[in-house]
Amino acid sequence: MFSTSFAVLPSIGSDHYPVVWYPSFKMSSLHVRHPVKRTYWSLLKRFLTFTTSYWIPLGTSMTNSIEFFSLYERFLSLIAARLTFVSFCKSFKPSLPSYLIELIERKRYCLKLFRKFRHPYFAIVLRTFGNIIRKELFLYKRQSWQNYCQSLNELDTRSFWRKAKRHFSTSTPPIEGFIVNNNVVSLPVEMCTAARDFYQEQFSKHEYTQTEIEIEAAAVDEEIGDELNNNRPQFPRITFHHIRKAISSLKNKNSTGIDGVSNHILKLLPVGHLQIILSSFNTFASSYQTPAHWHIAKMVLLTKTKSGIVSLDNTRPISLLPCFSKVYEKCFLVHLRKWVDDQGILPEEQSGFRPGHNMAVRLVSMIDQIGQSLSKNTAAAALFVDFKSAFNQLWYFGLWIKLRRLECPSHIIAWLRKYLSGRSAYVEIKGVRSPEFLLFKGVPQGSCIGPVLFILYHYDILDSLTIIHWRHLFADDLSIVFSPSSLLSSSGMINLLAEQITDVLNRLIIYSTTWKQEINLKKTYWTLFHRQVSPRIPPIICNGYTIEHLKNVKYLGTHLDAKLSFTTHINYIKDKIRKNVNVFKRLTSSRMTSEKVNYRLFNAYIRPYYQSLFNIYPILTVNKQKQLEAMNRQIFRKIHQWSDATNIEIESLPKYKSFTELADTHWDNLTSTILRTNPRVLEDFLQHKLSIIYLKEYFTNPALAKEKRSIFGRGRTRNNIKSLLNGGLLSLFDHVLCF
Repeated sequence: MFSTSFAVLPSIGSDHYPVVWYPSFKMSSLHVRHPVKRTYWSLLKRFLTFTTSYWIPLGTSMTNSIEFFSLYERFLSLIAARLTFVSFCKSFKPSLPSYLIELIERKRYCLKLFRKFRHPYFAIVLRTFGNIIRKELFLYKRQSWQNYCQSLNELDTRSFWRKAKRHFSTSTPPIEGFIVNNNVVSLPVEMCTAARDFYQEQFSKHEYTQTEIEIEAAAVDEEIGDELNNNRPQFPRITFHHIRKAISSLKNKNSTGIDGVSNHILKLLPVGHLQIILSSFNTFASSYQTPAHWHIAKMVLLTKTKSGIVSLDNTRPISLLPCFSKVYEKCFLVHLRKWVDDQGILPEEQSGFRPGHNMAVRLVSMIDQIGQSLSKNTAAAALFVDFKSAFNQLWYFGLWIKLRRLECPSHIIAWLRKYLSGRSAYVEIKGVRSPEFLLFKGVPQGSCIGPVLFILYHYDILDSLTIIHWRHLFADDLSIVFSPSSLLSSSGMINLLAEQITDVLNRLIIYSTTWKQEINLKKTYWTLFHRQVSPRIPPIICNGYTIEHLKNVKYLGTHLDAKLSFTTHINYIKDKIRKNVNVFKRLTSSRMTSEKVNYRLFNAYIRPYYQSLFNIYPILTVNKQKQLEAMNRQIFRKIHQWSDATNIEIESLPKYKSFTELADTHWDNLTSTILRTNPRVLEDFLQHKLSIIYLKEYFTNPALAKEKRSIFGRGRTRNNIKSLLNGGLLSLFDHVLCF
């Protein structure tokens, strides 16, 4: 303090001596300010166009393509940082037009005069200005809201959520600490160390137990390595169309990747720069060499719970990769998917990460198969298998074996070996970075090729199961439907289902052990679908774990209950829609909307919830269908702000579409998708209908009486067979396809 001036004030009582000090440095108050980041994108685009003539000859003159492209990446990162400025403001204020600001200033002046003189005239003027400003603010907000809604396409939900997601979506709470050995670790350095140790062990090498498949894998890996060293295959040329399509498919995000380049920068690149990228990518593909930093991932941890202090088991690692690396992956993915589709490798039951395949196909086929069993007055069971850290356990040597068995082209194997080998990652928490650690298995979470490699690796998982069950795959979600014979008793059916589930689990455990894809038996469930009042549920024990039985399970976003009544799911969707309808109420009460705006908000904010109801609408009871129709009419009353309209008046509106009409349109599209991608679903349904026809022939044709006795035995016909012959309960496809 003696280096600067200060003064001691007189005592103000007791032993208090105030000191006034004048420091020589400036004390910053940025911690109470809000940073505002702004990038001059138009200037960046012009500068990139101007520098094209510099980078094209430089790329031709430099012999090392990796060194050149690393320099080019750094240039894009630095120019974006140079044209980005951060300013600080103390608070956020909405922008208002000049005439409103002038009215507010005049009101403040009148308020000062009123406080000074207390004259009634100023009180009248102040009240008048207040009413005028209130009306003008409302009109300005209403016009701004309508202009905002005009930017939304009428049926384009993606553009709406791109703008409105930050207002409606919930963010994941930041991780404040880890629970390690019953202790809370909150320091960033200690958190990085604990996370690095945890994920280094998770991505370590698989244990070598000298099994036949491991010995074969080592031999195949060595054989492939020798072949690629002696004869390097020629990779197909990447075209300009591949580059343009890969960049256009990226999300328009301003956040930069690990290389400092953002997707938005790539979308602004002129044609000349795309030619530079195309030439470099073709050089990388021909030499099977890529920049070293493309193999490094920045791992950011998200919590799976709503708590800020979690165990490392409840964290989800997200890998941040270089943006150019993702574009390069997308160009290779075109050739990989073409080979997979031409060879017909993936089973029809796999609907995840495949263009043109619909998730709803898996759901409706599963519901129909359960309904077929219930139509026979028999029980059905479904097993839902969960794989432990599915994408993080991919065994590289096992992938080479399967690709060699599929006679995969050598250039695809060579590209994948270079892509998966030598990968590393580091964890960053609160600005602290951990040391890098190697990844010996698994695929990066942020890559576009990782999910495709996973489903390709497990293309034969269904072959390990028996063919008498219905199997469904959506990415790593495996579900199996079991249906017993209608000739068994009720207790015999359920016991047989438990035995079949145990047998399938044992088969899956053998497969998972062989190919090193561990099953999480703690999160593997099964459900019994039945028409009985209170059936006895037998326990299912596998490898010392009791497989939990659930009366209500959520599969691909739809709640399936034991009776297949869908009451839980309908109530769940109604609650979602009810919350969104309350937004309509608030907006209409403030007169901030119009009919056109309401339709756009309905199509973007409420209509998407209808999709999951369309899948099950044909099988619902008449009463539930009427409830959904009443909800739809009530929403249209809110759209038109016509609360006292009758049902006939609402249904006569030009844009009104009933739930039945919407469901019919949905099923027309879904049926064509099933015929194109998975016709076996309809084949199963037709076989079920043929089995009923054959069964009816046995019981009604006297010429087959001998065969009937040999199959069904002597005695009275069972009630469930009688009801099946008389029509029985209808399944989902009965309502959709049969007239």
